[in-house]
Amino acid sequence: MKAPPPSPSQRKIDNAVGFRSARQFPWTKEEDALLGSFADREVAEKLNRTLLGVRGRRQFLGKPAVGHAPQPSRVESGPHEHYSHLFSTKSNRELRAILGWSHDRILKMRHQLAGGKARKKQPDWTLEEDQLLGTLPDNLLARKLGRLVSAVRHRRGKKRIRVRMLWRPEDDRILGTRTDREIALLLGRTLADVFWRRKKLGIPPKAKPRRWTPEEDALLGSKPDEELASAFGRTVQAVEGRRTELGRPKPDAAFKVLKVVSSGASHGQPAPAVNAKPGAAYCTWTAEEDALLGKSTDEEVARKLGYPVTRVSRRRRLLGLQSGNPNHRHWTKEEIALIGARPDREVAKLVDRSLENVRCKRLALGIPFQNPRYEIWKPGELALLGKLPDEEVARQTGHSLGSVRRARTNRHISSVRPVAPDWRPEEDAMLGTRPDQEIAVRLNRTIKAVIHRRVIKGIRAWHDSVVSAER
Repeated sequence: MKAPPPSPSQRKIDNAVGFRSARQFPWTKEEDALLGSFADREVAEKLNRTLLGVRGRRQFLGKPAVGHAPQPSRVESGPHEHYSHLFSTKSNRELRAILGWSHDRILKMRHQLAGGKARKKQPDWTLEEDQLLGTLPDNLLARKLGRLVSAVRHRRGKKRIRVRMLWRPEDDRILGTRTDREIALLLGRTLADVFWRRKKLGIPPKAKPRRWTPEEDALLGSKPDEELASAFGRTVQAVEGRRTELGRPKPDAAFKVLKVVSSGASHGQPAPAVNAKPGAAYCTWTAEEDALLGKSTDEEVARKLGYPVTRVSRRRRLLGLQSGNPNHRHWTKEEIALIGARPDREVAKLVDRSLENVRCKRLALGIPFQNPRYEIWKPGELALLGKLPDEEVARQTGHSLGSVRRARTNRHISSVRPVAPDWRPEEDAMLGTRPDQEIAVRLNRTIKAVIHRRVIKGIRAWHDSVVSAER
């Protein structure tokens, strides 16, 4: 297994100390014999090589570490050929000691190598394939190149190429000679693109739509749209649009359709539907159903008629009827006078309404909220922000410390506390020699600052095991 690359700081330290690199001093058979017999740190000290170089060489040869193998700092995500041979000769316990992987990851990798489920590498894109991007739709180009549609879309987006297919004169001459669907397949365009181009040029379609006959109109709504579409030889969208235009519901609808006739109709005609919209040909509400609205709650009316509650509420509001729910009552002048004088939660309890109802009514009237806990900042108090410490501002103004910090940060005002001084070379030299807590006390810095500086410099944390191993 290839060792993780050392950090820049580690390279500087290695060059300064003068370790023997593998490029200048290749590994010998005598040195390889020491790997796995002693700890990596001991072998590194004996051979005057880096710890990462010894560990990487041992993992590459497939030798287990002495004791517990240290975990790699960087975990690779996919299988590689240079260590796949280990899975055919080593057990899971040996692989865990050599590679430092978890048991689940070893099982997953073994399953991939045995079943061939490792992701197949796609061939690289050629210059000719890149030149075809954008000349055809992604699905047609993917079929032509033998690639996935997602791969073509990703490559085109990476190259920032837009799909722009200009209409040529020979393409315009084909419009109207065939159906739009056939032309779309012939030119490799979408159906909407062909339809838009034909309408823009004013070219009529090849097959004009058939007119609806009275026999077909009479059957609309009596059977499902799919069944009528196959019987009429039309599309489902055409049948649904014609049925909606005539105001007829689906055959499985829960409500009935009444035809609207004029008041002077003959006795043989059906009775005119009440409360119908002006100019409407059909109405789906009967006079008996309209009589139930407003006398009880919308939920009860919906339960009796088998309608959705939203349909009942919409019909009641259309007729201008009040709700039969006792909780839905008008606001009185006494209740409105309480809004804004007290918090919304207290007003909701006094008027026996919900908190959302009180808040919506207050916003509709444009009344500001009332909250005794809300701290209002005065101009003189805002002038102290950034000039005094936050604790001092909180003591003088009476505001909480969190309110002071929030008011200062919202106004982008810097704190008066001094910024931590820059790190000196002698301070950097102390990192990793002692525990972080002790170094923080000696340098008069926070523990987080010490840890952050040590991680940036690529210095390992100090602990007893390191000291004992070095001895």
